[in-house]
Amino acid sequence: MTHIVVDMNNPTPPYEQVRREIVEQIRTGELRPGDRLPAIRVLAGDLGLAPGTVARAYKALEEAQMIVTRRGAGTTIAPGAQALARRSAATTLRESGGEVDPALIPLFADPVAEARARGARDVEILAAVRATLAGESTATLA
Repeated sequence: MTHIVVDMNNPTPPYEQVRREIVEQIRTGELRPGDRLPAIRVLAGDLGLAPGTVARAYKALEEAQMIVTRRGAGTTIAPGAQALARRSAATTLRESGGEVDPALIPLFADPVAEARARGARDVEILAAVRATLAGESTATLA
């Protein structure tokens, strides 16, 4: 599993940031069916969050049938999770008013390509855009 970024300055609750990042990693294929997620306490420790916060994210992912937790076997990405993640992303786009002004796309193409060339993941690029929109000149996203 690649790393997860939680921005404590983001108004989105940390459990939702964790959930969204895992969904994004499933959607993009970084996480595939059968891949194992870290134990709740391990991920919470890595992110500096309370175990209950990560447990809440995992519970939401289980309810969405994107992950499966089996006692003794841990938590894994569920079969069919990528299709569910793609539908979830499409729904989120529609709910947010999702129409993108086609004239904006070329304005972002080069900076996004440059960020990807530097190894940034989509979730990190989106976090940088959010920080820019919020007026932060430098964002620390550990």
